[in-house]
Amino acid sequence: MTLHRRRLGHVAGALALLGGSTGMAHAQAATQSAPPTARTVSQTDGRGVRANWTLANRFGAAALRSVTYTQAIQPRFLGQSDTMFYNWRDRNGSRFMLYVPSATGGSKRLLFDPSKMAEQLTLLSRKPYDATNLPFQTIYFLRNHKGFRFTVDTVRYEWTLATETLKSLGRPARGAPPPADEERETQGTGGPGGTPNRDYRNFSPDSSAFVFARDHNLFFVDVAKGDTTKISTDGVEHYTFGFRDTTENRRQLNALSGGQQNQGEDNEEQEEANSRDMRIRPTVVWSPDAKSVAFVRRDQRKVKDLFLVNVLAQPRPALLQYKYTMPGEENVTQTELWVYRRGEPAIKPVNVRKWKDQTLLDVHFPVSGDKVRLVRRDRPQRAIDFIEVDLTTGATKMLLSDVIEGAALEPKPIRYLKKGGDFLWWSQKTGWGMFYVHGFDGGEKMPLTTGQWNVDGVSKIDSTTQQVWVTGQGREAGEQLYQTHIYRVNGNGTGLTLLDPGNAHHTSTVSPTKRYVYDTYSRMDQPPVSVVRDGATGRVITKLEEMDLSKLNELGFKVATPFSVKAADGVTELFGNIWKPIDFDSTKRYPIIAYVYPGPQTEAVTTGFSVRQPLLQLSQLGFIVIEVGHRGGSPQRSLAYHRFGYGNMRDYALADKKSAIEQLAARHAYIDLDRVGIFGHSGGGFLTAAAMLLPPYNDFFKVGWSESGNHDNNIYNQNWSEWNHGVRVVSKEDSARIARGSANPGGRGGPGSSAREVAQDSTNYDGVRFDIRVPTNDELAGNLKGNLALITGDLDNNVHPGGTIKLANALMRANKRFDYFVYPGEPHGYRGIYSTYNQRMLMEYFAEHLLGDYYRGNAEIR
Repeated sequence: MTLHRRRLGHVAGALALLGGSTGMAHAQAATQSAPPTARTVSQTDGRGVRANWTLANRFGAAALRSVTYTQAIQPRFLGQSDTMFYNWRDRNGSRFMLYVPSATGGSKRLLFDPSKMAEQLTLLSRKPYDATNLPFQTIYFLRNHKGFRFTVDTVRYEWTLATETLKSLGRPARGAPPPADEERETQGTGGPGGTPNRDYRNFSPDSSAFVFARDHNLFFVDVAKGDTTKISTDGVEHYTFGFRDTTENRRQLNALSGGQQNQGEDNEEQEEANSRDMRIRPTVVWSPDAKSVAFVRRDQRKVKDLFLVNVLAQPRPALLQYKYTMPGEENVTQTELWVYRRGEPAIKPVNVRKWKDQTLLDVHFPVSGDKVRLVRRDRPQRAIDFIEVDLTTGATKMLLSDVIEGAALEPKPIRYLKKGGDFLWWSQKTGWGMFYVHGFDGGEKMPLTTGQWNVDGVSKIDSTTQQVWVTGQGREAGEQLYQTHIYRVNGNGTGLTLLDPGNAHHTSTVSPTKRYVYDTYSRMDQPPVSVVRDGATGRVITKLEEMDLSKLNELGFKVATPFSVKAADGVTELFGNIWKPIDFDSTKRYPIIAYVYPGPQTEAVTTGFSVRQPLLQLSQLGFIVIEVGHRGGSPQRSLAYHRFGYGNMRDYALADKKSAIEQLAARHAYIDLDRVGIFGHSGGGFLTAAAMLLPPYNDFFKVGWSESGNHDNNIYNQNWSEWNHGVRVVSKEDSARIARGSANPGGRGGPGSSAREVAQDSTNYDGVRFDIRVPTNDELAGNLKGNLALITGDLDNNVHPGGTIKLANALMRANKRFDYFVYPGEPHGYRGIYSTYNQRMLMEYFAEHLLGDYYRGNAEIR
């Protein structure tokens, strides 16, 4: 399971086959001699057909990569002006565009002549470059806006706009901070993530001082004096203020966590700096007056270790060791608040403890360095406090608290309407996510937003007019409930105005002056269009770009079709998308395959436009492929919908998946309910195996492909499992009675008790323990009937491969036949060639077991 949604395009794997396959013998004999690209239909219902590998190969990831162009503009503003630039790629190549808005449409032009750029870059680098495919996507404007800089092969270049000339700046010194004359904070990109900040200095707002970390401790530097003061001395491993570990163990763990992924063109340079300079940028929070620094320190010294073995390491397998907390464990990560005030000799801890194993969030200084504010949350995540600490007196003031029953709280960052003024607090106390206006001292004044819809974020605040721009879903009648819009509302809750109307999913950015809204809108069946809107009315001023589908269309590409069905309760509306083969024939019957991900931090339903290559490609073999929501999935709906599975993190999504497929089959005669498949990655791998094991779903789903599943959430990470399944808070007295068998093991915070009682108990926080038991897949192993493949990477440090291995062990002990794939050296998200390999194995698995197309005669993949 992941803490954020994993896209199928990043899933893959190298494969070792340990279990047996249950392919149909008659199908093997009938089909092995035929070439895999041929397709025949032997029966009118579609059984015994050849998988259409010709179509499937046409839509492979590599084939689509070169013909899938830019979908949305990413506006990058010049300073605080509304003028912006963006990078765009279509069939004519890649280019940077400059746009200057106006009420009558504005002007759009090339930021620079790509032919002149390519010519001068070739001269300076002595390497040939083409104007249509320049070797950079990230640029940084100079603060004077007279030019910009970029990196190619670790060499920095500067382009002057007025003279259209390029000069080489050479290779920057290792570990050198970004130049002060570049707009690094807000500019950049074309690619994900931008360029990492290589500056180890965390500067104060007025740049008069900075802090950095080295060897677990914190250092303070006064710029004017040039003094460096070591302000902590007790930093050690796993109880640190910041440390760069260059050991092989840490390097490999960082790589497995995604540290090796491309984060921009300075990555090689970044790695060189990391290996030599032990100073790093600490995650401190400065006060606006530059007088104080706050730091949330995490103590993991008592957290137990988890292990992986890198069998591919040279010259011998290597042990990887890392800290990992599991649900219900006594020793979990502790968080502490530390504050340094200028003029004092050292950073000091601040006592804000209330609950055992509490978490500290959103630490900030609202006005000055004299008072710090933060959110503390209890371990069950059912109670939160917003508090203020006077750093002079040490007094703590409660500003507000929020408590919930039968669910978990998800606080959002606190935003102030102006410095020292009212603040916005997000709550689901009405059952819907809304923002509320509170006075600076904490008292609630009024709702900022109201209604039966979800408001999920604040995009911008105008501290002068007290206007707020928020994003939300589900307000506009007749639209799919997950389509996002942006709204402007007055700080007193009046005048809510929709700024990006239209039945589509909108990704909108408000310009610095708030005069314009840059909006890209789309649906799964409507390609993206990027427009500029009037910031007051939402009126479209001009269209900037539209995604180029020309090359996709030449391949025969067809968009997926959105649909809606009812949940198993017959009332709740669910949304999904359906893919059909390009050569679809409505007179035939097709197997149906569901891609699943249970959430509940997200739901596996694509709202805006996406090619969704893995699902598109799979359908071309001769399948109907769907993704569909379920109660307990998306947090973008009501609290009741989102937390439907609270307390049951195994079975809650299955009834809705089955019901949705049955409803689609009732509508469409071409769907064959006797041939139903299911697959997913991470949480989707867990749900896939559960569907194949739990009655009555194990009769309904015939084939399952389960990747990197958290099949036993009791050995998955503590925070996620306790947040989504829930824990019981058990007192010492309850523990003793439970041990004697004389008490109901509910405990405070458990069944029949009050989360509010737990939230208010600040006197006995050491006298409790936390109890959790999440249902597992391995306890259902004896129920397997269909064809199940279990897949894992042997270096998965997110969902440990032990979960898959435990399920495999249970299936073997139950004398069940299944397929088991281990991808050597792969973490949670399979990478590179393994992604392509895994997609191929997935498609072959469904082709063999749902179509009866077993053509494999040798090791060759064709």
